[in-house]
Amino acid sequence: MHSMKYALILTALTLTAAADTFYGPTGSNVARSETSGNTTRYYDRSGSYIGKAERSGNSVRYYDRSGSYTGSSTTSGNTTRYYNRSGSYEGSSTTSGNTTRYYNRSGSHTGSAERGSSGTRYYDRNGSYRGSKR
Repeated sequence: MHSMKYALILTALTLTAAADTFYGPTGSNVARSETSGNTTRYYDRSGSYIGKAERSGNSVRYYDRSGSYTGSSTTSGNTTRYYNRSGSYEGSSTTSGNTTRYYNRSGSHTGSAERGSSGTRYYDRNGSYRGSKR
């Protein structure tokens, strides 16, 4: 009975946790993330914890490895606005279909992301490939 209960708990945890791996432009593993519920934890390529993001409704709060608050983002419709730890506006992103475009605080385009069946590909402001998430 205990092993059946343990198996059910593991199955539930597996179904609720999602993981992504981030790759640099040459295809090397640069980081990974694990999402469970409203929290996403980030790890560097060696597996060391580097921080987390906690979602609540349309807002996300970001924390570094020591648990210190580093900033937030708020999404309204297809636009997300980013703020630093003191609440100052840092930039935004706008999503249309499978493409997200990123902008700095002065409104200049800084890069984009394209979501596809094999993951998300990231590009810098000049359109050069910078990495992916799968």
